[in-house]
Amino acid sequence: MSSKRVVAVLGATGVQGGAVVHYLSTQSGYDIRAITRNPDSKVAKRLSTLANVSVFKAHFLDPASLVAAFKGVEVVYALTNFYDPENQANPLQELEQGIIIADAAKEAGVQFFIWSTVPSALLRMKGRFESTRLVENKFYVSAYLKQINLPHIDLYLGFYYDNWINFGLVSLASDGTIQVIQPILQPETKIGMVWTQRDLGPTVDVVLKKYRTTPGLLNGEIYCVGGYNSTADFARELQKQTGKTVRIVGGPTTGFQDLDTMYEYYNRHSVYSEFELPKKESLDLGIRFHTLEDYVREVAVPYVNKLGQAE
Repeated sequence: MSSKRVVAVLGATGVQGGAVVHYLSTQSGYDIRAITRNPDSKVAKRLSTLANVSVFKAHFLDPASLVAAFKGVEVVYALTNFYDPENQANPLQELEQGIIIADAAKEAGVQFFIWSTVPSALLRMKGRFESTRLVENKFYVSAYLKQINLPHIDLYLGFYYDNWINFGLVSLASDGTIQVIQPILQPETKIGMVWTQRDLGPTVDVVLKKYRTTPGLLNGEIYCVGGYNSTADFARELQKQTGKTVRIVGGPTTGFQDLDTMYEYYNRHSVYSEFELPKKESLDLGIRFHTLEDYVREVAVPYVNKLGQAE
């Protein structure tokens, strides 16, 4: 019988889940179940080639499939995706999914639940901001985890540095300048950010290793937020490292009303501005975060260079 710890990771083919699966596969002592609704996708098949990774099929709205995937699992890394087309017709469906996942983990005997979430804007602003389901759904899942007494941790993530490249928001204009597209969010609006691909996996690994022995982790919270930055900071760093002129291009909408409202909230109230980043508590656990400069050097600059070669 294997002595390895069994960890199930939801959303394994996405940015968050994929980052967790890839990193944990490089660490000894884990058997990772990469949970996806489509195990036949190219991304899922690539995950299945990683060391100590098995791909399991389950759907967030199918409790039986989740219970089966969670049987024998010690820890679940859980998330939901508001932007999933399946969720767009019903703004409460993401909340329903989170509750179904939590119930399935409890039924399967999961010992610990890592919930990827964001702070409630409604509570943070003491009722002075009419928040969106994009934010509040996740908060209510956190409340539900407490209600059913499922041992867990709320893992707060920052805005992804990764988004600028993953969503194709960086391009080369015909005059050779670099364009950074960022609707709604004002260039100098600073918020807590993180390089998800590089920093989320190590953060989860620390939680897995220390949740039993570190006071405050069990049924507590941890912040995977590496720095306090703005789109303008990104543009300035990209210009510095490439030597090319970089300009920010705004826009009236992201295409998602809830996301537009969230960006307006960021413009007015920021997020994670109440404390220094990275948080001392995260650093004290031994977590180290990459900087915006690291991300630009290792990802954004090579991406821009490839765009130039393609012309």
